Parts: sequence; C-alpha cells; structure tokens
Amino acid sequence: MMKTLSTIIMGIVILAGLILAVTPFVADKFFPVPENATRVAKPEAAVMALQQWFQSPDALITDVQAINKSGNEASSSWFSFSVGRRPVEKYIINKKLSQNTLTPEILESTFSTNNPPASWWHPTAVNQETYFSGTDQGRSVALIYNPDTKRGVLVTRTKKLN
Repeated sequence: MMKTLSTIIMGIVILAGLILAVTPFVADKFFPVPENATRVAKPEAAVMALQQWFQSPDALITDVQAINKSGNEASSSWFSFSVGRRPVEKYIINKKLSQNTLTPEILESTFSTNNPPASWWHPTAVNQETYFSGTDQGRSVALIYNPDTKRGVLVTRTKKLN
C-alpha cells in the first residue's frame, strides 16, 4: 500500500513539473504578445524600477512616468522623473556611462525614435546639452539629466534574441 502511494505521489509531482515547464510555451503559442504592445507602468512600480536602476532604494524619486513598448524583435522603455543629483551621479559612475554631446540628430535617433504614445514624453524639456549612454545588463541606456532642475529622462532598449 505504502509503495503504491509513494509511486502515485511521485507520478503526480513529475506530471505537475512537466505541466509547469510546458505552460509558458503553450501560452505563447495560443496567446502571443501582440507586435508593439504598449504598457503604461503604475507610478509606484516605475519608482521602484528606477530605485533599482540607480541602486538607491532610499532615493526620493518623484513625478515618475513610464511606458514600455514590446515587440517581437525589441523592447523599449521610457522614463521621465525627478530626483536629486547623487543617485544619478552614482549610476553614471557605476555603469561607466559615457558623456556625449546632445545633437538634434542624437535627440531624434536615440530619444525620439519609436516615441511612446504618451503626451508627457518631452526629452527636450530637460534642457541639457549632453547626455549619457552605455549598456546595463544587456540593455542600451540613454539618459538626459539636468542637475539644476533635477529632471531626467531615461530610454532603455533591449534586442530580443530569437
């Protein structure tokens, strides 16, 4: 009796593991993410994401708006926020972002390409002549930050591997 019960329980556990392993593939087949799906982030979630990005869980990040656009080939996220200088400075140094001149061409190609469908996205409102760029965890990152007004915009892009 005990031998049969343990065999049945082991079979159920193995079957449950197989179902859990296959579920994402089946779900993607029947419920694929639409091309260029756009999601607006809740402000609390966007603040937490920026605190993690800047590795400053105690940073006072306010006036945050964020949106993500996901497609089959790439994913892009746009953030607009207000924060003191120290967390941004720490992030730039830790990630070794390079400082570059913000030309109209760069503004168009980096910050305005594939604009999110959001009325709040105005990278020129930060009013800076330079921006920071680099990579972070496989994502390309572009950041404009004005230490005088404490306003910043952040764009991240990830190319999906097929």
